[in-house]
Amino acid sequence: MPTIINRDELLRQLECLQVGLSSREILEQSNCFVFNKGQAMTFNGEIRLSCESPFGKAVTGAIKAEPLLNVLRKIPEGEVEIEPAEGELRLLGSKKRRKAGICMEQEITLPVAEIEAPKTWVKLPEDFPEALKIVQRCAGTNERKFVSVCVHLHPKWLEACDEFQLCRWKMKTGFTGEALIRSSSASAIASLGMTEFSEGKNWLHFRNGNGLLLSCCRYMEEFPDLSKFLQEAEGTPVTLPKGLAEAVDVAQVFSAEDKDNNHIRVDIRPGRVKISGRGISGWYSETKKLVGYDGPPIAFLVSPELLMDLVSRHNECKISTTRLIVENGAYKYLACLFDPDQGMDNEEEAPAASEESE
Repeated sequence: MPTIINRDELLRQLECLQVGLSSREILEQSNCFVFNKGQAMTFNGEIRLSCESPFGKAVTGAIKAEPLLNVLRKIPEGEVEIEPAEGELRLLGSKKRRKAGICMEQEITLPVAEIEAPKTWVKLPEDFPEALKIVQRCAGTNERKFVSVCVHLHPKWLEACDEFQLCRWKMKTGFTGEALIRSSSASAIASLGMTEFSEGKNWLHFRNGNGLLLSCCRYMEEFPDLSKFLQEAEGTPVTLPKGLAEAVDVAQVFSAEDKDNNHIRVDIRPGRVKISGRGISGWYSETKKLVGYDGPPIAFLVSPELLMDLVSRHNECKISTTRLIVENGAYKYLACLFDPDQGMDNEEEAPAASEESE
């Protein structure tokens, strides 16, 4: 029997599972939506997402995610009929003038058996998603230094450090021990509105109010002690100018072209601050007045989303000889400064100043 489903609701449910997909099949069926025993799931080896199947128990099999999503996005019907057939899933428009058949593998081979089942659920602090969203943006992309691409979950705080910026957000997290999760997992947890968690030995589980379950790998590598850097964070108070977030938003039009290393450059001199972003197709810079700084020229790199979040909450900062410090209640952010005339020690990290330097 066909199952009649609201197309928009079906799309919403499937798009929530997208985080667990792989763009290519790195594991068997890792680029598929898998429907089994009334559950829908995705798993890319790092993140598993699951929820109640929009098809109930009427559909069992694995379907390539991209064609299914593309067809659903393009057909105009408010409702579609879903019916499993031999080797495919059939979609029929409400007037049956539009029909599609998408290949479906009957055998489920998605390797999820290794994932521990969640046990005791604990409520997350209300500000946990917001804190995780801010902190994870300080994680890096250099896999050779694994802890730098992770967020450190501690019973008393969340933190991340990519070796030239760090952020710690203090809170009673509810975790009984420390753990590392990749920044990609942290980003997904923050964006999906998770409200509860469950700790396993090798996996952490998070659940939201809609019953969406996210399981991610838990790593136990030792995270460096950042407390000494945070305790030494003193400097001269400086007020960041209004409109800085807008300048950052324009600069990231170009910086975002490097998806693996999306940073903008901030240059500070007495009386002014300059935001600049560079990408394959061009560059942008904007200079604004700055009150309170009369030291030597300095510069730092920062994630554009992170800087916009920080200045929208708190436009006061401190500048020392080596660091920029932003502190507001529960969180503290530090960025390492460098001489803009000499660049950073790692030139690959710093965008060229060239034309827009002053």
